[in-house]
Amino acid sequence: MVIEFKTAIKYRETFVPGQREAIVVLNNLLQAGIFTQYVMYEGKNEVRIAGGELAKVVVTQDKILLEGAGKSSVEAVSDPFKQVETLLNSLPIEDWTAYGYTAFDLARFYSSYAKVSQQSLCHFLIPETELHFTKQGVRIKTTQSLDLVRRQLFIESQLPNYQATIFNINESDREQYQNCVSTLIEAIKNARLHKAIISRSVKLSGKLDILGTYVLGTKTNNSARSYCLNLGDVGAVGFSPETLMEVRDGFVITNPLAGTRPRGVSIEEDIKFNNELFTDAKEVKEHSLSVWLAQDEIAAVCVPETVQILNFMEVKQYRCVQHLSSRVGGQLKADHTLWDALKVLFPGITVSGINKEKALEWIDRLETEPRGIYAGSIGWVNSQGEADLAIAIRSVYQYGDRIHLNAGAGIVAESVPQHEYIESINKMNTMLNNLVVKD
Repeated sequence: MVIEFKTAIKYRETFVPGQREAIVVLNNLLQAGIFTQYVMYEGKNEVRIAGGELAKVVVTQDKILLEGAGKSSVEAVSDPFKQVETLLNSLPIEDWTAYGYTAFDLARFYSSYAKVSQQSLCHFLIPETELHFTKQGVRIKTTQSLDLVRRQLFIESQLPNYQATIFNINESDREQYQNCVSTLIEAIKNARLHKAIISRSVKLSGKLDILGTYVLGTKTNNSARSYCLNLGDVGAVGFSPETLMEVRDGFVITNPLAGTRPRGVSIEEDIKFNNELFTDAKEVKEHSLSVWLAQDEIAAVCVPETVQILNFMEVKQYRCVQHLSSRVGGQLKADHTLWDALKVLFPGITVSGINKEKALEWIDRLETEPRGIYAGSIGWVNSQGEADLAIAIRSVYQYGDRIHLNAGAGIVAESVPQHEYIESINKMNTMLNNLVVKD
């Protein structure tokens, strides 16, 4: 049964000139009790805060639920991306933007991957209140008191002096992980696939201080996209180096990162590792294969003559690692939407493998746990057909009363199991060294 409002819901809007620190404003909004559930997402020269639940679309293991804005519905899952698109477009809300995540485990609806986590596989929130921070100022949209939200921009509060919680992580999974890598290398050498990403996970007890972890993480990590979110029993903080998909004016871009070296302890060592990205056959091969497949995927949903490779094999440097990076894009076909592009690109090549279907089979076979949000996506989509979704890596997740960390490595025929385990440690340290846990 579906119950609907006849009149579209409209946001009240205002613009406040001048720069503000988004994390301080978010803390003010939470302290004022304006909302408890939220997503903060930092991208290209902008930060977005979305809070309060005007409506939501949630995908579970077997159902899709729509609640809010005068509508309520439940249906069985068959094609979740397109079903989410239909439900979002049915909402009587003008100029909406939906914020949230798509878990890696959604791959089970489109492939042989079978693992599934207990939390929601997809959660998109259309907020009551949205703030968009740029160098020019802050644009506010809200269905609540515009004056109350606006006042939070002028409160000069101090954030707590957050301290990282120290965890001693043993390497008891080293042998198991390296054995999985060895098994996969043998399969690749036998021409069963080209590449797959094998990940490992660490679970910790405790309740993550989401804002505190984000604040510490920003001091030590640079990223293409950063985010923190609290959606009930699911939380996340991350500093992703890689976008799964950007869509503007119908032009879709994906940004595969593949090929990894650690950062050096000196400038000389950093340059040495940088050069190795171009001279190591394994790293060049891993990246080239990823770009090749990304081009094929983009071509499936885009006008053929518009498909192009941008910024081929640049090096992106982050705190613990550096990567080879390329961007692949094209203009969506007239009868395709961002959700068609997401179906083709998801999960990202650089967190699944080549060919993707075979890689997902091997991931399902070799990994012992469902991935959850890890290697899925976090970001936003809107009613104008635009999107910005980061691959959910270099992140930490809160599921109920447990904290989850994940990291993986791309395995090709030339991989060395011991090196791949060390790579996963370097990646996991992005978040492990910045965790703030509540007392």
